[in-house]
Amino acid sequence: MELSNLTRNEIGMPLAGFGTYQLSADQAETSVEEALKKGFRHIDSAEGYNNEEGTGRGIKESGVPRSEIFVTTKLFPGYKSWGAPEKTYEQTIETLKNQLKLLQLDYVDLYLIHAPLAELRLEQWRALMELKKLGLTRHIGVSNYNEEKIKEILNAGLAKPEANQIEFHPMNTQMELTKYMKENSIVPIAYSSLAPLSNWRSVEGQGGEVLADLKKEGQVVIKDIAAKLNVSEAKLLLRWGLQHEYSVLTRSTKAERIKENLNLFDFEIPNSDMELLNKLNKNQPFAWAANGLNPMEAAPLLK
Repeated sequence: MELSNLTRNEIGMPLAGFGTYQLSADQAETSVEEALKKGFRHIDSAEGYNNEEGTGRGIKESGVPRSEIFVTTKLFPGYKSWGAPEKTYEQTIETLKNQLKLLQLDYVDLYLIHAPLAELRLEQWRALMELKKLGLTRHIGVSNYNEEKIKEILNAGLAKPEANQIEFHPMNTQMELTKYMKENSIVPIAYSSLAPLSNWRSVEGQGGEVLADLKKEGQVVIKDIAAKLNVSEAKLLLRWGLQHEYSVLTRSTKAERIKENLNLFDFEIPNSDMELLNKLNKNQPFAWAANGLNPMEAAPLLK
C-alpha cells in the first residue's frame, strides 16, 4: 500500500516519513528514490545535512508526481558557539531559494527552523512567514523548540508554528511539551525514534555510542515486547510514536529495511505494553549528545 493512501496529519503530511540525516549526497539520491518507489510520500531533509542535491535527484528520478510528495526541509539558523554566523531575514529568504534549486523544486511543503540557536530567531521566523506568502513553502514550523520558545513567537504577535519536530521516543517522551502542542494544534513530528536501540547510529563517527549505558535496561523491555508482538524493535518504536499521534521518520540505505519500516499500520501495540514503554522515560535526549548539546536548552537570550 502506498503511503499516500494512509492517514495524514492536519497539514497533509503522511504519518510515516523518510529521513536523510547522515546520508551522503549519493546515498540520499539512491535511498530517496527507493523510498518513494516503495511507497513513502514524505521526505525529510535539511540545509545542515549537506545532501539536498542528492535528495532532489532521488525525488526526480523516482518518477512519482510532485503533487503526491510531501517535502520537508530546514533552515540552519547559525550558532555563534560553533562559529556559524546567524542568518538575517534576507539571508533566510535566500537560503530557501538556494535549497529549492538544490532540490530541483518550486516549493517545499514544510519549512522549519532547525533549532532555536540564534538570537535572530524571531527575525528568521518573520522570514518564514514571508516565504509562505511567496508560495515557496506551504507550511512553516520549528524544530527542537520547547514551550517557552514557542510562546516567544506567540508573544511577539507572530503566526503560530504549524509543526514542531522534536526528539521523541520512550526514553525521551517530552509529555508536557506534547500536551502543549496538542492543546495548541501544533503538529508533532518525531525524529530519532530509534535512539533507544543499540544499533542506532552505530557506524563510527555517527555518535550513537554516547550515553549508550543509559539505554541498556530499556533495551531489554523493548526487545521483549517486540518479540511478543512479532515485529522488529524498529517497527515497535516507530509504531509507539504513531500511537502517541506523532508523525515519525525512518531512514535506511537498505531496500528491504526501507520497505519494512513503511509497514507500520498492520499492527497495534496494546495499552499495557504502551505503558511499559512509556515508563522507560528518562527525559534524556540522545540525538545531539555527540555534539555536547541539547538544542532545546542551548538557545541564547534575545537581545
